[in-house]
Amino acid sequence: MITDVTITRNDKGAIAVNNKVIIKLITDRLLEMSDTIILCNKKGKPITRTNPFTGPDYSDAVDYRESKNTIEVTVYLIYRSKVVINDISNSVLDIIEDIFEGFSIKKPDRIKIAYKGVMAAQLEKKNIEVSRRNG
Repeated sequence: MITDVTITRNDKGAIAVNNKVIIKLITDRLLEMSDTIILCNKKGKPITRTNPFTGPDYSDAVDYRESKNTIEVTVYLIYRSKVVINDISNSVLDIIEDIFEGFSIKKPDRIKIAYKGVMAAQLEKKNIEVSRRNG
């Protein structure tokens, strides 16, 4: 069952966080890395569309799934040329884990980065996956 709220229980009570809040925090933090990565959708299209009233919608860059005490997060990115994927990946994975720790929510069981391309002079399609398992 996929829900809209992540609930974590401990000896002091329960913490409930709307999944849209988590997705928004992830995208905001990843936008700070715009010199090395570009947020994109599942098909690899960079998210640049802008709505004059609300700005761009980056939620397509994050897939958040929770079922039976399992949390999985996938982010869709394009990396810029001349960067080391391993370094970027570790930074992105750490950022996502830090967001969950900030809410005292257990870390996702699996965090996956789906690199859909590399941006040099033009976008070159790629399909590289990097993941980290916790638990």
